[in-house]
Amino acid sequence: MNGKWQLKDHEAERQLFNRRLTAAGIVVGLLFAALIAKLVNLQVQQYEYFSARADGNRLHSQYVPPARGLIFDRSGELLADNQPIFNLTVVKEQVPDMEAMLERLSGMISLTADDIEQFENRLRRNRVPYTSVPLRYVLSDEEKSRIAVNGHLLPGVAIEPQFVRRYPLADLTAHAVGYVSEINREELDRLSDEERENYGGTNHIGKSGIERTYEELLHGRVGYEIVEKNNRGQVMRRLDRTDPVAGRNITLHMDAELQIAAEEALGDFRGAVVAIDPNTGGILAMISKPGFDPNLFVTGISNKDYSVLVNDRINTPLFDRTTNPYPPGSTLKPFIGMGGLQHEFVDYDFSIQDPGYFRLPGVAYRWGDYTLRTAIGGGHGRTNLQKAIYQSCDTFFYDLGHRMGIDTMHDFLSQFGFGDNFALDISYARTGVLPSRDWKRESRGEPWYPGDTINSSIGQGYMWATPLQLATAAAIMANKGKVVQPRMLKAVDGKPVEPENNNPVPDLVVQDEDYWRYIHESMTMVVHRPYSDVFRDYGTAFEAIAMADRDMPYKMAGKSGTAQVVGISQDILSSTDIEVSDLNKDHGLFISFAPALHDAIKPQIAIAVFVENGEHGSSVAGPIAKAITDKYLLDILKLDFDVLDAEAESMNQLISQAADD
Repeated sequence: MNGKWQLKDHEAERQLFNRRLTAAGIVVGLLFAALIAKLVNLQVQQYEYFSARADGNRLHSQYVPPARGLIFDRSGELLADNQPIFNLTVVKEQVPDMEAMLERLSGMISLTADDIEQFENRLRRNRVPYTSVPLRYVLSDEEKSRIAVNGHLLPGVAIEPQFVRRYPLADLTAHAVGYVSEINREELDRLSDEERENYGGTNHIGKSGIERTYEELLHGRVGYEIVEKNNRGQVMRRLDRTDPVAGRNITLHMDAELQIAAEEALGDFRGAVVAIDPNTGGILAMISKPGFDPNLFVTGISNKDYSVLVNDRINTPLFDRTTNPYPPGSTLKPFIGMGGLQHEFVDYDFSIQDPGYFRLPGVAYRWGDYTLRTAIGGGHGRTNLQKAIYQSCDTFFYDLGHRMGIDTMHDFLSQFGFGDNFALDISYARTGVLPSRDWKRESRGEPWYPGDTINSSIGQGYMWATPLQLATAAAIMANKGKVVQPRMLKAVDGKPVEPENNNPVPDLVVQDEDYWRYIHESMTMVVHRPYSDVFRDYGTAFEAIAMADRDMPYKMAGKSGTAQVVGISQDILSSTDIEVSDLNKDHGLFISFAPALHDAIKPQIAIAVFVENGEHGSSVAGPIAKAITDKYLLDILKLDFDVLDAEAESMNQLISQAADD
C-alpha cells in the first residue's frame, strides 16, 4: 500500500519551474535585445536612409514649366498666345497595373487609340522618374468630375492645369508664325544636358516658322517645386518653389490686318504673297494658301487629321509656297534690263525690230515670243528696253540675254538676292536656283549651252526663285539698290531689336543713278501705260489694274510673269482647240512696289504674288497685288495722296525757283 503512494517532490518541481522560467526569460530578453538592436539600427544608424525613403514617398520634386512668350503683330494684335486647359496626367511609378488603369479610365472618359499611342510615346520619351505624363489633353467639366469622383480608384492619376499655345488667326499664320508641338526623341537628343534640363516638365517645342526660329527667346527657363503627395499621388501642399522665368514676348513687323487682306485677295486660288517694307526690310505679310490650322498640332494631331493634310496632293496645305521656288518668268526682266544697262549691252536708244521670235546664229530653232502666243500677227515691232519691259517682249530679252551671257547675268542677278537667302530670320527659306556654268556642271554633269541662256533670260529653264526672293528683289529695286535685308522680328519685350546679321549684304551700286529712274518708269508703265494708236503698245497690266480703277490715287510699279508648268510647243499653244488641265496651267506671278515715281514719299511696300496654275500674271496676280497695296497705303497707313501731291508740287516749284534765281 505504502509502495503505491508517493509524496510529491515540491523542491524538484520548483527547481524545474525556475529553470524553465529562466530559459524563457533569457529567450524573451534576447528577443527584446534583438528588437532594441533593430530599432537602434533603424532609428539611429539608418535614420537618414529611411527618412529619405519616407520623404521620397511623401515629398516630390517636380518641374514647373515656364509660360511661353507671346507673339504680337506690329500693331499689338496677338498672333500666338497661351490658353489654360486641364489635362489628365499619369505618374507611371505610382500605377500598379497600367493596362488595367487605362481600361478603367476608358470606361469613364473618351480615350481613343491615338490618345493611348501618343501617351505611350510620351512615357518612352520621359527620362525623369515620378514625373507626371499627359494622357489626354483638354478635359471637359464632365470628364473632370468623373475623374475626381473615382480618384480613389486611380492611383497615380491626376488632373493638372496647363497653358498651351493658341493661334487666333489659325491657317493665316500657319507657315509664317509656325506652331509648337510635342517634343520628340530626336529633338531631345539634339539638346545639350543643360538645354534638356530646361525642357523638364515641358512637352512642347517650336516646330516651324517664328516659333522655331526664336525658340530660345520664347521658351523661358524652367522652375522647380517640392510638393507633398498622398498615397494616390495627389498633391496635398507645396513646400518650396523656384519660380520659372517666362519666355520673352516678341513683336513682328507683320501686320495682321494686311495678312487677312492678302488671304482674301487670293480668293479661291492656291498661291503665296510676300509683302516687305523697303525702308525697314520688315515683312508685312507672308501667306501661303491654302494653309492649315496649327492649333491641331499643339496638343498632338490625330492620325486621321494628319492623314487628311498629308494626302491632299492638290492643295498641299503643309507646303509653304512663300519659301519654295518656282520659275519666276517675266518678273525677272526688269533686273536683267538693269544688268544690260549696267554692263552697257543696251542703252536708252538701243532697240530691235521684233519679228515675234528669236534665232541663235546658225540654229534653225525659233524661240517664240510667249506673250504673243494668242495674239494676231507677230512681233512687237520696233522695241527698246522700256517697251520690252512694259510690253514684256520675250524676243528683246532673248537677244539681250544671249549677248550678256550667263556669267554676267548670274553675277548681276545675285546682287538682288537670286540664288541666295537674304532674309535674316527665315533660315529655312530655300535659295532657288540661279544657274551658271559651274552649277550645271556640278548638278547635272553637263556643259552650259547657248539655249540655256536664252531660256534663263526670261526666267524659265533652270531659273527658279521663291516669292520671298522676288519680294526681296522688288524691295531692292524700289530702294534704288539699297539692300535692307528682310526680317520678321521687330521688338523683344517692347524694345526694338535687330535680328542677328552674320552676313551683311552690300548695296547694289550702278554706274549711272538715272538707270533706276528709267527702270522705275518702265515698271510703272506696266500698270499705267494706256492704250494708244500703236497696236498693242500699252502696259500688260494696264487693263486689269489702272483701267479697272481710273481713280487710283498713286502709281504702282510692277511686272507680270507667267511660268510654264509643263513644256508645250508654241504651235500647240497658239491653237485655240488645245485644252490644258487645271494642274498643268501656267503659274501667274506679279511683283510690284508703291508708291512709285513720287517726289514726296518713297515706296512703302514691295510685293510678290504667286498664283498657282493662275495662267496670267497681269490679269490674275496683278489685281491681287493692287488690292493688298490699296489696303496698306490707303487703309493702314492712311496716306492722303492729294496732300502728298500738293506738297510735292510745292517743293518742285521751290526747287525750280531756286534754280532760276
